[in-house]
Amino acid sequence: MPVGIMCFKGLHLHLQDIEKLVNYSPETIVILDHLGFTKLGDEQGDKNFKDLLALNKYPNVFIKISALFRVASDTSSFPYEEVKKERFLPLLETFGADRMMFGTDFPFVLETTNGYKGAVDVVGEWVDKDEDKAMLMGGTVERCFGKWGC
Repeated sequence: MPVGIMCFKGLHLHLQDIEKLVNYSPETIVILDHLGFTKLGDEQGDKNFKDLLALNKYPNVFIKISALFRVASDTSSFPYEEVKKERFLPLLETFGADRMMFGTDFPFVLETTNGYKGAVDVVGEWVDKDEDKAMLMGGTVERCFGKWGC
């Protein structure tokens, strides 16, 4: 059973517990929502991001790419190029698409530019390889939770 963790107010408040869980139960899939709440334009967010990247050493840690507006700096806006460059691409390089999954932060995504479709389109366009896009936009979720519709 995968465990989803919402690191409200920052990864640093949850990091020790996450590491205890993944060490104690390495077969448990751990999914960190909203890019681990590693906010851009924030010193703690930058430190949290380095800690998030370091969690790559645990093969059972997965990252949900969701709620881009929650990670963007206060001066950033849709389509969140800053989030792509400073968060998404380093995560993709470090974790790989097979340990990342798209999410929306529904229903809050409905209040953002272009709503659900905008979020899907933006994240989908951030990936160059078709196989990476397939994993990010559904394959990783099926890997974690099983095939859908079966």
